[in-house]
Amino acid sequence: MYKVEWRERVFLTLVQARKDHFRSVDPLFIGPCGKVFTISMHYQRLTAPSLVCLAALSLVTGCTSVGTTTGVDPAPAEPVVAKQAAPAPKPRPLPHEYPVSPFSKETLYQLLVAEVAGYRGEYETALERYVQIAIDTRDPGVAARATRLAAYMKADSAALTAAQIWAQEDPEDIDAHRHAANQLMQVGDLEGAVHHLQAVKRLGGLADFSLIAYRAANLDAQTRDNLLAVLDRMTTEFPDDEELMFSRAVLLEQNNRSLDALALTDELLKRSGDINVVILKVNALKNLHRMDEAVEFLEGVLTDKADNRRLRLIYARLLFEVDRLDDAREQYEMVHEEEPSDGDVLFALALIAMEQNQYNDARSYLSQMVRWNRRVGEAHFYLGSIAEKLEEPELAIREYKQSGNGYEYLPAQSRIAELLIDQGRVAGARKHLERERAENPERYNQLIMVEAQVLSEHGFETELFDLMDLAVADDPGNIDLLYYRAMAGQKFDRLDVLERDLRRIIDIDPMNADALNALGYTLTDQTDRHEEALVLIQKALAIRPDEAAFIDSLGWVMYRLGHFEEAIVHLRRALELFQNDEVAAHLGEVLWVVGDESGARKVWQEALEYAPDSDLLKRVIERFIP
Repeated sequence: MYKVEWRERVFLTLVQARKDHFRSVDPLFIGPCGKVFTISMHYQRLTAPSLVCLAALSLVTGCTSVGTTTGVDPAPAEPVVAKQAAPAPKPRPLPHEYPVSPFSKETLYQLLVAEVAGYRGEYETALERYVQIAIDTRDPGVAARATRLAAYMKADSAALTAAQIWAQEDPEDIDAHRHAANQLMQVGDLEGAVHHLQAVKRLGGLADFSLIAYRAANLDAQTRDNLLAVLDRMTTEFPDDEELMFSRAVLLEQNNRSLDALALTDELLKRSGDINVVILKVNALKNLHRMDEAVEFLEGVLTDKADNRRLRLIYARLLFEVDRLDDAREQYEMVHEEEPSDGDVLFALALIAMEQNQYNDARSYLSQMVRWNRRVGEAHFYLGSIAEKLEEPELAIREYKQSGNGYEYLPAQSRIAELLIDQGRVAGARKHLERERAENPERYNQLIMVEAQVLSEHGFETELFDLMDLAVADDPGNIDLLYYRAMAGQKFDRLDVLERDLRRIIDIDPMNADALNALGYTLTDQTDRHEEALVLIQKALAIRPDEAAFIDSLGWVMYRLGHFEEAIVHLRRALELFQNDEVAAHLGEVLWVVGDESGARKVWQEALEYAPDSDLLKRVIERFIP
């Protein structure tokens, strides 16, 4: 009952505001979403209830349905002069001349509720009402207000809904399309976003297509091709738009069309020396394996842009990648002089020094990182590594213990345990890892596998399986633990353990391709159960058909089954996908068996170039070549 009375009072006030005998009509009061009322400057004529209502309504001026209205900003009231003649009244607009939206009483009431809620800081209530009214009325003014409030609140779903209504109902509003594009980018609908950016461009606004291009890096090639097609059409319409050209170049580079991207960057660089275009050209050259050309190009750019820190760092990294370590160090030192506390630069200098076996210099850079509180965990980890190389185990352990809880944490714990075991302190090593598990329960299973790995590498078979059995008993459905114990079974010729655990994994997760392949390969490599192995490997390949390791397994089982020609086809494909010593050993063996000894020698010789220390490869070669 109270609600109805309040609503009726609001509308009576609105009617009174339009019909009251106020003759001065400046300024114009634009009510909710296009409702126009004239308000006299003589506020004393209004009753108290009217003032309350109009104060609330003044908050709604942002909901106008037309873009040409202006808000109210009245000047302070002038004192009344006794004999001043009253101004001549201005003619009122006729009813059909008002920019009016056909809101119902209920809708207007809900708008007032939303405005009052916003005024009181109850933004969630305000947003909920605005969005619903925008959906119900499709009024662009309400949708605009809802969009901006939702964007402020980071309510992405509401912002997307409201922005799309706004853009659809007011297609000539640049801001509407910009908001819609931003929200569609947030949800990953880049194709939808690019259409709104097209509208921005055609309406004369600045459309940043590069945002679309950079976000497309995580999309599949087909979706990027679709975006490229849209940009190609727009380039026809706007052939001189550099933003469009740059965005196309980014997408081309992402889709491995680096030559096309390079051509576009060269064209853009004729017009301007934009840093982003320079970097894109460098990336394209790197993708084309034209590293020397990339270095030479950046060298020339830095002649004119010597103060550009970003380019100098890219240049330094390129020099490092082409093994020009002294030149790379010189470039990093130049940046270091300007910003001595930059942790990334200090770390790069430390890595270069370690690569050159200049351990004192490396220690100096890493110690500066600690002093400046930059990447401290990494600094301590590499200080520990240097101490190991210099045969200072106690110092190494102290440094590793300060490696923090980041990426270096697990490798550091492994190195601590290794160092303690090397000193004959096996119990101390295991005690350390047990204490770490107690203090870091979220890393419990990871630390179990660290200990298992250390025990495995040092040949402690009994201790290893006792540890893993206890861990699996505590968490019997943990696939990682089961898989690790299975691989331990392979190493120590416990095929019963391997098969039991891999089959358990397959029971838990029938689509676990790694377990299917591992079991299939082991059965064909170490038993005569080749038909059974073939079924398992084929299941793994059905899940991941382009996995080189699985294709190698298929080739190997075909060889075991006597299907030599088919085996060679699969093994060649596996080696094309992944240059690996084991795959090369397999292919060479099959070639030798079928009489292609020169082909086998060639495969093995090429493999020794990229895996010169492979014991597996050497054993196979020695079997066939005395």
